[in-house]
Amino acid sequence: MFRSGIGNGSEAATMNRKRGSTREPLSGGGVGDAGPDGTGDGDAVASQTDDGRLVHVAPVAAGGRPSTRDMLVAAAIGVAGSLVVVPLTYLQVFAGIAHVYLVAATLGLWFLQCVVPLIVVRKPGASLIACLAMGVVSAATTPFGVAAIGALIMEGLLIELPFMVTLYRRWTRTQFVASAMLFSALMGTMAPRAVGVDSPTTPMTLISFAVALASSLVFLVLGFAVAKGLRSRGVTR
Repeated sequence: MFRSGIGNGSEAATMNRKRGSTREPLSGGGVGDAGPDGTGDGDAVASQTDDGRLVHVAPVAAGGRPSTRDMLVAAAIGVAGSLVVVPLTYLQVFAGIAHVYLVAATLGLWFLQCVVPLIVVRKPGASLIACLAMGVVSAATTPFGVAAIGALIMEGLLIELPFMVTLYRRWTRTQFVASAMLFSALMGTMAPRAVGVDSPTTPMTLISFAVALASSLVFLVLGFAVAKGLRSRGVTR
C-alpha cells in the first residue's frame, strides 16, 4: 500500500541512525483505523529522514511467547491500574448504597484496567498478569482482602478467553467485543447481589448486564486510544 520509501526493518533502522530521523504516527491514524491485527488500533509508525522521506516501520508482532519485557510491561500496567481499582472499590461501595445500576455503570472502568495490557502487549497472559498485580495491591488496600486476587484473576481469564480459543493467533475487534460481553455477563449480573439484593428480578438483572456492557464498550474504545498512546511513546519497544 505504501511502496515508496518502504524497506525492511534493518534498512529502516540504518536510515534512522544515519540521518537522525524523527518517528511519528502515520497520518490519519486514529482509534478507528484498522491495524494489521484487525483491532482498529493500527500502530504502524513513520520515520521521517532529514531529506523529508518517510520510512514506514512495521508494528509490533502479536502473539507468540511473551518475553520477560512483555510480562514486566503487563505487570507495570496492572500496578498502575491499581491507582484506579482501589479507589473504585470504595466508590462502588458508596454507589451501591445509592443504586445497583450505578455499580453496573462503574464496571467499564474495571474492564479498562484489565483489557489495556492485552491491547498493548498483545501476548498470551498479559491480562492475567496485570489482573494478578492489581489483585495483590487490592488485597493489601481494600476490605476484600485476598478475595480480590481471585476475583481479578477471574476477570482477566474472561477477557482472555476469546483469544485463548484461537490459540492467540487472531487479534480482532470482534474478539475484544466478545471479551466485553463475557465480562459484563458475569460482573453485570452479579451487581444486584453485590449491593445486597438477595433476589433480584429478571428485568433488574438484564438491565444491570446492559448497563455494564454499554460501559465496557465505551471504555474499550478508550482502551484502544490509551494503548495507541503508550505504543507511540515506545512502551513496548
